[in-house]
Amino acid sequence: MRVSLCMIVRNEEASLPACLATVSDLVDEIVVVDTGSTDHTRQRAIQLGARVYDFPWCDDFAAARNESLRHASGDWIFWMDADDRLDAVNRERFRRLKDQLTDEVAIYVMPCLCSRGLGPGTGFYLDHARLFRRHPLLRWQYRVHERILPAGSSPGLVYRRSDVVIHHEGYEDPAQKRLKLERNRRLGHLDLAERPDDPVVLFNLGWTYLSLHRPQDAIPLLQRSLALSMPAASHVAKLHSLLSAAFSLLGQKDEAWAICLQGRHRCPHDDELLFQQAMLSSERGDLAGAEACLHQLLAKPPGPHRFGLAQGLRGHLARHNLAIVLRAQGRLAEAEAQWQQLIAEQPDYVPAWMGLTDLYLAHDRCAEMEELVARLRADPRRQVEAGLVEARLRLKGRDFAGARAALAPVLAAAPRLLEARIVLSHVLIEEGRDWPAAVRALEDVLALDPTNAQAKHNLAVIRSWQW
Repeated sequence: MRVSLCMIVRNEEASLPACLATVSDLVDEIVVVDTGSTDHTRQRAIQLGARVYDFPWCDDFAAARNESLRHASGDWIFWMDADDRLDAVNRERFRRLKDQLTDEVAIYVMPCLCSRGLGPGTGFYLDHARLFRRHPLLRWQYRVHERILPAGSSPGLVYRRSDVVIHHEGYEDPAQKRLKLERNRRLGHLDLAERPDDPVVLFNLGWTYLSLHRPQDAIPLLQRSLALSMPAASHVAKLHSLLSAAFSLLGQKDEAWAICLQGRHRCPHDDELLFQQAMLSSERGDLAGAEACLHQLLAKPPGPHRFGLAQGLRGHLARHNLAIVLRAQGRLAEAEAQWQQLIAEQPDYVPAWMGLTDLYLAHDRCAEMEELVARLRADPRRQVEAGLVEARLRLKGRDFAGARAALAPVLAAAPRLLEARIVLSHVLIEEGRDWPAAVRALEDVLALDPTNAQAKHNLAVIRSWQW
């Protein structure tokens, strides 16, 4: 069976070569639809073996993707964006899948791992229909967050899940992310005008508003989507999760708790809602309830990726938060054991190192901190973690210059590492010598994590002063 790679692009000269390098030898033809590039995207695509077609942008991703289908000749269609990648493991998985394709009319759903660029464990999965049989009744629909769906009577369509994971790198730059979200908001409203009672449109537009940190605008859209959705729809669990998060952001904790429990009743096996129940239980002071939820997650076997699932809900996220809950209950040895286990399993997960550091510092275990720094410094792969731990240790001893010196190479190597920006803000605040720099540091924290309550509070306090 022949497979056509279909792409739509605009000003992707920098990203396109890296994308095609991971997939071009796995497909039988490459069809690129250019929607108005002003750089050398078109020429680079041709050089890389693609057939390129121009298509004037009309505020409709589905229309552009359907144009790519018009020029494809393969039996199957595989689509990627320029900031998608296949690593070595998933190239082999794709190769095996291609060898097994038949003439059935099917859609293969693949998990897409979207990086936030904030360090390991901060990405999230989305399920995408990435590979499908070329068929005249299968067409893209919706202006944004487009879906491949049957147009008219169903052609005997079947859905299958694939283990091929697409790595997406388009969520890393905050400014670019905001531009994309604003574009999606505008296109979502165009879709809403055309499909006012479509629960999928309402869901996506509500999620966009929540991503823009406008929960008051997200809630009515998400509620209407929930009211109009079929109970078995794939996005129903996520709707409850988004609504709970939106209410939490507005400080409406009772409403957040109620919608989370409603979701748990309707979707009892959903990991994200179980994790959310754990976090809300902890906020409500029910540490035993939070602990029980987290143990449930850790007891689950590794399973298929789910729509909108954050990384590690059955792994490092659950274990890290379990350690936090145990520490809050005064069960320090158990908390330390959880963080030590997590570090052994996933040494790149910076919050685990910070959790262990907090525990040691809170109980004046500075000698163990010195040993930890020495151990990290001895490992060339752990220099970021070493700098963060050493900075916290120096801050504990009020050696502000030493703390800044330890942070400098960390910030140079990982300028968007949230933990490093938080530690820097603490150093500058406690030193109390350069308040404008402290303000900038807190603004940097909020640029990476707009919901960070401590940074918001500290920034408000400092701005209320006259210095």
